[in-house]
Amino acid sequence: MYEACNISIVKMRVFLEENEYFVSVINPSTGKVDWKLQDDQYDYHQEIARSGYADMLHDTERNKKYYKALAEAIQIKRGLGEPVNVLDIGTGTGLLSMMAARLGADTVTACEAFEPMAKCAREIIQQNGFGNKIRLIPKRSTDITVGRDGDMPERANILVTEVFDTELIGEGAINTFTHAHRELLQKNSIVVPSAANMYVQVVSSDFIRRWRDIRPIKLPGGGVIDPPSEMTSCGGAPALHDLQLHELPQSLFQVLSSPLLIFRFDFSGTHPLKFDNQSSKTFEALHAGQTDGIFMWWDLEMDTKNKINLSCAPGWGHPRPEELQWRDHWMQAIYYPNQPLSVQKGDKVKVISSHDEYSLWFNVQPTNSVDSSDNMGPACSCGMHVSYSRSQIGMLNDPHRRDIYYSLLKEKVTPNSIVLTISDGSLLSLVAARLGAKQVFALETNNFTRKILQQFINHNDLGDKVTILSKEPEEVTDDDLQGYKIDLVVGEPYFQSAVLPWHHVHFWYAARQLSGFLSETAEVFPCLLTIKAMAVSFRDLWKIRSPVGMCEGFNIQLFDQLIESSSEISDSEVEPQPLWEYPCTACTDPVTVQSFDFSEASWVDNTSKLSNISITLDPSINEKCNGVVLWAEYQFTDQLKVSLGPREKVIVGEKVEWDFYSQQGINLLTNKGKDSIENLKTIDVSLTFKPTTGDFDFIFKTKTL
Repeated sequence: MYEACNISIVKMRVFLEENEYFVSVINPSTGKVDWKLQDDQYDYHQEIARSGYADMLHDTERNKKYYKALAEAIQIKRGLGEPVNVLDIGTGTGLLSMMAARLGADTVTACEAFEPMAKCAREIIQQNGFGNKIRLIPKRSTDITVGRDGDMPERANILVTEVFDTELIGEGAINTFTHAHRELLQKNSIVVPSAANMYVQVVSSDFIRRWRDIRPIKLPGGGVIDPPSEMTSCGGAPALHDLQLHELPQSLFQVLSSPLLIFRFDFSGTHPLKFDNQSSKTFEALHAGQTDGIFMWWDLEMDTKNKINLSCAPGWGHPRPEELQWRDHWMQAIYYPNQPLSVQKGDKVKVISSHDEYSLWFNVQPTNSVDSSDNMGPACSCGMHVSYSRSQIGMLNDPHRRDIYYSLLKEKVTPNSIVLTISDGSLLSLVAARLGAKQVFALETNNFTRKILQQFINHNDLGDKVTILSKEPEEVTDDDLQGYKIDLVVGEPYFQSAVLPWHHVHFWYAARQLSGFLSETAEVFPCLLTIKAMAVSFRDLWKIRSPVGMCEGFNIQLFDQLIESSSEISDSEVEPQPLWEYPCTACTDPVTVQSFDFSEASWVDNTSKLSNISITLDPSINEKCNGVVLWAEYQFTDQLKVSLGPREKVIVGEKVEWDFYSQQGINLLTNKGKDSIENLKTIDVSLTFKPTTGDFDFIFKTKTL
């Protein structure tokens, strides 16, 4: 998922000895860079653990259709009396090469540039008995040479490759196919897949629009905070918004068009692929609305006659819904027009689609407008779209959050209030000023969001009421606060350095550092952080960590061992995921792991905070528990609370509805040794919080019946 400025590990090293080095990390408590000792192979193992090969190997539709298309291609070449020489570009575990070998190819050449995977593939190929049939070249395909002294003695006549991402071309597919036809393949070679088709669908959705721009804040009873004009007229972020579109409730959007075929990529070599291209497709609006978003997906024609088709469409747009396959390596994407267009039912509208070698962009125009000859992609000119992640923009626009913050400030702000806000990119300082606070200070240490906040202050003529503090909290002086004593401290809280929901704990560190500037009656909100946990049954997400074992009849266990050993070195016990995209069923009620009452002064001392809880599974639930989810809740008052977890009440045995704008922490349970996750009785969760380092260390232990 695209997240601007969410950086948890900076690639900066200080080597100590042969097998260790310091890596710089963000301390969630202080918000500053600390140094953590790591194995010198940490980056190497992290890259292996996060490579995504396991997800692809669990994609049974992908595997079976590649296998079937390869069989047809080999049969065609055999029917023509030609020797079958297969080239597999980006072989990964060697799966497609072994398919070709088992199907009777005369020679198979596989290339893999990722060194650890090339080594693993070589061993897997050997173990499966194809060591003498498959030649593996640890290079990029564009570095392969052909000839007597080259990597390949002759050109191949069948190419099989999977070099696609969510945007189809983002991994360099255009150049890969172009180079292969020019340098590595014979004329009239068969390519698997043979072609790809790209589709878009224009939709109207107030919900989707929340991810694009910061919307005006309309305060009940009058008053508004408007975004600067340079932001509302900006083309927006150039990056795609990739997500599991199938999980977006259809009640949250209205389709304005049927799926439109915008590009066809012919990989066969019959026609050269275009490195830059543009298309214009006209549709008749199915409903009245605003062109808020453009959905995109693609399909693959696996064989030359398109009898074997693999579609990445969401459920409502899938040509064969019964074949709908969950996959995380190829998702769908949302793109946002430069300026949304209001349309009436029956209006004719055109979608302008463009691509370069690696990326895509789209726009929507009336049919009577003239297409721009400028085929350059969008670029953010206002700074906001590259300073804020889409999830943060969504948070700022979320009506539920806005109601909570407004209710709190409406109750607490008086004409004599001196207010301090602490968050990255928050607009609470402007709300407090509009509600009549005497003076407002905004602690903004983030260089990027500080500039955006200043634009909001200037545009809304609040420079006399809102002052930005750009210093670290421990560096603030009486002069910075103009001699005032703060009587209200408030935060969302949100910090871009946070990775997991409880990492926004920096709010309380900053408030504590500024305690000397607070009045005796000062109030701090939120006042309580609670970390919650719940056992769940993931429908699909378990596949990203599940061993593959056998895949289409091939033993891939060596790959499983490689991933497991690297994960043990590089992975933490809890990782972030936006769970609204990954359905799960509640196996237990939520339980509290640990609460932090930050009205107590002792929380920020050097003493580690320990907690242990036991999650007991309900035996009446037949779902197979395969994970634990953790999230944070920030309480402002008894009635006002922001949850970064479920957005509705949890009911055991039913699907959990998660917050759309935050990530939760997950721990996936796996079968190890003799224990089976199918016989779980309890899951013990322990948490150690170390205030000085900001580390939240979790340990999970399972007990079976």
